[in-house]
Order: sequence, then structure tokens, then C-alpha cells
Amino acid sequence: MSTPAAPPTIPAPPPQVIPADTVYAALGDPTRRRLLQILAHGKGLTATVLASNVGRKLDATLKHLVALRGAGLVITAENPDDGRRYLYQLAPGIPVTKTDTGWEMDFGYCLVRC
Repeated sequence: MSTPAAPPTIPAPPPQVIPADTVYAALGDPTRRRLLQILAHGKGLTATVLASNVGRKLDATLKHLVALRGAGLVITAENPDDGRRYLYQLAPGIPVTKTDTGWEMDFGYCLVRC
């Protein structure tokens, strides 16, 4: 008697890599860098809270958040406390590591320390 052959394995798709030019364009603005640093802590925050943390008006902060979302660096989720607002979070494909000195975001070709 022969043992049945194992089913073929399907390799997992490679992680989505955000193009370097897109990341560098997003990181080139200090407000966007600060937004990513705040979101690296893993908590979803509203645009109003983020605006107060970066010292910008809400409409200016939303402009930066839209750019980060378009670049694939930030995602939105429904706010369970207030259905009219979104929570902004760092995209789950961006590995964030807690270090002794802060946080690190690894884009594969670029390491950002916060």
C-alpha cells in the first residue's frame, strides 16, 4: 500500500511592497512624518485628535491624511463610538517594532525611527 500524496501547497503571496518613490514622497513632508509617528503606536485616532497633535488645522491635516491613505500608508476604519467619523490607523502591512529608544517602521528599503 502506498500512502496518498500530500496536497500541493500554495505559497503565500509576497507582502505588498509600497513603491519607494511613494514612501519617500510621503516622508518628505514633516507633517506626514509626524502623523505616521503618532499612528505607529497602533491606536486608531480621529482626524480631529491628529490635527491637535500635529498643530495643524483640521482641513490641512485631512489633506495630509488623504495623501497618506492614497499612498497606502494609512487606512481608515469606522469609529464605533461615532459613526460620522473615521479612525485613521497605520496600514497593517507596515511592520512596527517597539525598541528601547522608541518605534521603528520598516518599509523594506527604508527604516524610520520615531
